[in-house]
Amino acid sequence: MNRSSKITIAAILVIGVFSISILATPAFAEWDKTNYPKIQGTIPADNSEQKDTIALSVAMAVGENSVSDGKAVYGKLTDVNEFLVYKVVVITDDHAYYKILVDAGNGEALYVSDMIKKDNHKKISDKKHSDKAKKYFKGMSDEQIAEKKRQFKEMGDAFRSLSLQDRAALILHFMQMKLQWDGMSEDEKAEKRLEMKAMFKEYLPLTAEEKKQKLQAYIQSLN
Repeated sequence: MNRSSKITIAAILVIGVFSISILATPAFAEWDKTNYPKIQGTIPADNSEQKDTIALSVAMAVGENSVSDGKAVYGKLTDVNEFLVYKVVVITDDHAYYKILVDAGNGEALYVSDMIKKDNHKKISDKKHSDKAKKYFKGMSDEQIAEKKRQFKEMGDAFRSLSLQDRAALILHFMQMKLQWDGMSEDEKAEKRLEMKAMFKEYLPLTAEEKKQKLQAYIQSLN
């Protein structure tokens, strides 16, 4: 599989899995704007080499084990209060979620938010999310909209059904792909968007099991 093909498929996964299934949580946009309590980590943020940090999959496992139920669907190594931590998002089956800070050195859960339910999301996030949905569904019948929503839900279910290690691998690849995307020219991005639109149209109608198999096959291709 060549580099261009990998970027295209990864972008489909970003749109289909992250943007629709994971980032569809309206309050997700406020993730980096959260005011966290003072925490004491074990690795200073100025450790530029980021040595001796735990793996993302380990941090995600800590996140899942820190709450009563839910799947870790996103994690990111960053700094909070001048210490390296993983920010982990754990989403429940009913789309409530938790925000968790995991020490990047010893894997300790430094902060676990209360469960944040869908009804508690900020209205500005709801409006932004609603506007995007209206734009996407414009011109569709009620039946077509219902079918698209069902397909989108299946994409989220397919991602959450992956093993924790596979979810972590896909997240890390998403981050690498985003760096590649940011380095493209506007003409290159426009060309890729057309490719993504065509491939996404082909991917959406697949059954839930087929969606999962596609994700697993793609993850295997990264090894």
